[in-house]
Amino acid sequence: MNDRIYFISMTTENTLCVLQRIASIFSRHRINIEQMNVCETANKGISHFNLVLHSHEEKIHKVIKQLAKVIEVIDIQIANQIPINGSAHKEDEEKENKEKSLKVA
Repeated sequence: MNDRIYFISMTTENTLCVLQRIASIFSRHRINIEQMNVCETANKGISHFNLVLHSHEEKIHKVIKQLAKVIEVIDIQIANQIPINGSAHKEDEEKENKEKSLKVA
């Protein structure tokens, strides 16, 4: 499957139970929040969430659509995504091998 690590950036109104509503959407889809950072912005009453998730692409897009429907959510986007299978590591090794072969030649 297409497992990836997703970095989600989200801006919300800072109201009662907004974290509970956001977490319940992830819970319904059985997506574990690996890491979460929440801070208040310079605008009072507005919070910024940074979430790290491990899931499939289809599930993440469904969850983002549902999160966008939450009244308190102002903005949501996938900031970055990294493949899990180690393919990024393999690409780095391939680049190093190519550079070594060029230096030898």
